[in-house]
Amino acid sequence: MIVKVCGLRDKDNIKDICTSDIQMVGLNFYPLSSRYISAYDEDSISAIPNYIKKVGVFVNADIPFVTDKIDTYQLDYVQLHGDEDISYCEKMSKVCRVIKVFRIDATFDWSIVPPYSKIAEYFLFDTKTPAFGGSGKKFGWDILDKYEEATPFLLSGGIGPADAIMVNQFQHPQFVGIDINSKFELAPAVKSKQLIDTFLTVLNTI
Repeated sequence: MIVKVCGLRDKDNIKDICTSDIQMVGLNFYPLSSRYISAYDEDSISAIPNYIKKVGVFVNADIPFVTDKIDTYQLDYVQLHGDEDISYCEKMSKVCRVIKVFRIDATFDWSIVPPYSKIAEYFLFDTKTPAFGGSGKKFGWDILDKYEEATPFLLSGGIGPADAIMVNQFQHPQFVGIDINSKFELAPAVKSKQLIDTFLTVLNTI
């Protein structure tokens, strides 16, 4: 299972978390986020080892801004967390692998998803809230029974230290991983290695 830890910024914390059994680190380039990475934090990103994929998180960002971050930080993926349309995602897919986020609630319109299937390497299903991401709230995972595309997806939104059993019990043929964030934080952009390792131990032994 892919485990992505999103919203890291502090260099020492990144070094710590990257010794855990994770596969991806999310780097937030959305200026309104409390986990936003500015130029001041550039050196922190160098602490991510090559075997862990770097995912840049963007929200309705100008394409030149995104491509600059891809080049500067050698991003492996761009995670598009806003209202980016097909044309935008196609342009991004020519320069970097795409993770397209859909924010889910009980009334989500699944007809908007299929056109993105040939563009995105992964989808990420998060909880719909007034703001973009990091809400710490779950959506009803049973609604994903309506997802019938071939594109694999990561599950996000309010997954916390006590949810390892729930994650393991969730079944869907395209479910390949999870994205964890605010429920593992000691402060914005600072994650608890102890909470993550305890969660992963349970996740990997059930």
